[in-house]
Amino acid sequence: MNRLFQINTPTVVSEIIDGEAVIMNLKSDNYYSAEGVGCVLWHGIQQGKTYPQLLELVKTAFPAVPEDLAATIDPFIDDLIIHELICETRTQSARAPSDGLDLTQVNFSGEFQTPVLNVYPDMKDLLVLDPIHDVDEVGWPTPKPTDR
Repeated sequence: MNRLFQINTPTVVSEIIDGEAVIMNLKSDNYYSAEGVGCVLWHGIQQGKTYPQLLELVKTAFPAVPEDLAATIDPFIDDLIIHELICETRTQSARAPSDGLDLTQVNFSGEFQTPVLNVYPDMKDLLVLDPIHDVDEVGWPTPKPTDR
């Protein structure tokens, strides 16, 4: 089962900040986040790791993992695919996978918890709001009242 995933660029942009993968789908305008194991998996996908390598990353990063690790992380990977943040690919990306995981960048607590993709669809209205023309006197992020 040598599956390989890639981030749906340029539609999806992300940044790892203080142990949290902050992800934006520019097509859907939804905002997502993942911490801990989810952040490690996202970082591994960014690095071009195969599915078995992702499993090894999690085992390396966390001292105690569930016996059936694949069954624990597969729903998270499925969520990434469902939300069109990643796609499965047959070819290795142009970016060569690195050998290790930079845990200083990921900066997580070290305790294994089932990965969860947090979805914030309520951010859509704020993200498409024009901060100069569509706000009232209070300013961004308070939109102008609509005329009824």
